[in-house]
Amino acid sequence: MQINLKEYFKKSNKVIEFLNKEFVISADECEDINSQDLKLIDDIKVSGNILVSNDLIRLDLDVLAKFEFICSRCLCKFPYDLNLKCDDEILLNNLDEDIILDSDENLDFTNYIKNYIIVNIPQKKLCKVDCLGLCHVCGINLNDNVCNCKKDGEENAFSKLKDIFFETKEV
Repeated sequence: MQINLKEYFKKSNKVIEFLNKEFVISADECEDINSQDLKLIDDIKVSGNILVSNDLIRLDLDVLAKFEFICSRCLCKFPYDLNLKCDDEILLNNLDEDIILDSDENLDFTNYIKNYIIVNIPQKKLCKVDCLGLCHVCGINLNDNVCNCKKDGEENAFSKLKDIFFETKEV
């Protein structure tokens, strides 16, 4: 995702707008986003406005990335559309390593967008809000089947605390 700033550097008033721009970052360029529990399944689509004024870059971008996640509870794969709004201001004379200004005066935002997506990926990936997960005894997916395992609801790491509560009757 690049914009060319040759016109900006030539102008005396130092204002240039890139309105209604649309960019596509191919999924092949984003292999580093993929991991064990997520995979980018389509190109990243970026659209919006970029304003460069007095050495300040203002981004007003919509970012769409389509993933295949693995549910944190039941381990099933499911599609997920990540829709992000990127409103940011960056100093042109103080660019970080994610934004590259090359010798042809092209400003490349590809790594910036990729990192913006990575930071906004949900930590807990659930196929549905009420996912039941896997049975802790037999491992069956409780969303699809009912298991007949004996559930030891009283025995867990905190069951001893319950005994103390009933003995002292204090919280």
